[in-house]
Amino acid sequence: MRIAAIINERAGTVACLSPPVVAARLSAIWTSLGHQAHVSLAEGKDMGRAIRKACRDPAVHAVIIGGGDGSLSRSLKHVVGSGKSLGVLPLGTMNYVARQFGVPFDLDRAAVALADAVPTPTDLGRVNDRFFLIRACLGAFPEFIRSRDEARRKGGSFLDGALAGLTGLARGHRLIEAELIGPDVQARIATSFFMVSNNMCRDSDPFQLERERMDGATLGVYIGQGAGPISLMDLGLQVAMGRWASNEALIRGSLPWLEIRTRQRKSLVSIDGEVEKMEAPFRFDILPGVLPMLVPK
Repeated sequence: MRIAAIINERAGTVACLSPPVVAARLSAIWTSLGHQAHVSLAEGKDMGRAIRKACRDPAVHAVIIGGGDGSLSRSLKHVVGSGKSLGVLPLGTMNYVARQFGVPFDLDRAAVALADAVPTPTDLGRVNDRFFLIRACLGAFPEFIRSRDEARRKGGSFLDGALAGLTGLARGHRLIEAELIGPDVQARIATSFFMVSNNMCRDSDPFQLERERMDGATLGVYIGQGAGPISLMDLGLQVAMGRWASNEALIRGSLPWLEIRTRQRKSLVSIDGEVEKMEAPFRFDILPGVLPMLVPK
């Protein structure tokens, strides 16, 4: 197998070991297992350019992203339809995708596992023209993420970021007032929390956000009940305990597609843990089996 690995050189694990050392170790492991590997170190827009180049190279069989869920999510627009398999080296903070597919967190073990992994058809979610592997959220959660990331950029710890996010929510957040339209569904909603996941979530460790499966061809829809701070606090406590399927603070269901029409022309959306501003309306759909994901045996 010919591997093109693009590593986020600003990822914490990479910075601790030194980027050239990480690149050399990965290349040595894959070469020793009989693969041809080209390992690139990049950051920011350079990562996107390197991924795009790898996806256009007819000699490449697999593209492996070393970074967090956000780095992986941003690669999807290049990988989908390219004919390449996609793998992940978990070098981020939460690493939900790696957890879902059983990729080891140790760098060397992850490289070995991916060398023998099987390309597995995997569903993707999409909101407007943006793909996602995990979830897309509107309401309080994107505001929490934005405040958290701002604190982290200033050198704060993981805990500092979480506290900054909670403090930001305590100062107030925008309510999602919208019309929800889907197959045989039309409703008005007013909520602080709205999440669409790639397949349905099940109760699990709160740091896993585990889905029941990744090939169920459905979106999970989760709407917070109530719109006030007490309702949001109740929801947050249950989510912190890993409750999704049994969360009494959520209205939940599964749909193949839905559309959200908000009063605001633009809203913050958290997509696989990264926040961006998107134009309404928001059209969500599921793309069954479009991504060949490298899944360890």
